[in-house]
Amino acid sequence: MVMEAPLTSRGSTKKAAANASLPVTPPAFTEIPWTRIDLDLYEVARDGYIVGYVEVVGAVFVALGGSRYDRAVEVSQNVTFHAAVDALLRRVL
Repeated sequence: MVMEAPLTSRGSTKKAAANASLPVTPPAFTEIPWTRIDLDLYEVARDGYIVGYVEVVGAVFVALGGSRYDRAVEVSQNVTFHAAVDALLRRVL
């Protein structure tokens, strides 16, 4: 599954009102690259390559780094799913 989310941007409402005559551009979208592959297992990819997996163990999300699940190594344990995905994506950079 690939979800798209708009990038957040901060700005003054006064500035937006002053630029009301400018053409409106659609918000930029960023890819959230995870795929559910089992009941408690998600695959995380970046630029088309698998970088790791997130396994749900009770109330903990375990980030496993590696392109193969059977050889993936635990990177971190997180309280939220998005923190686990972020840990895998940061590991690649």
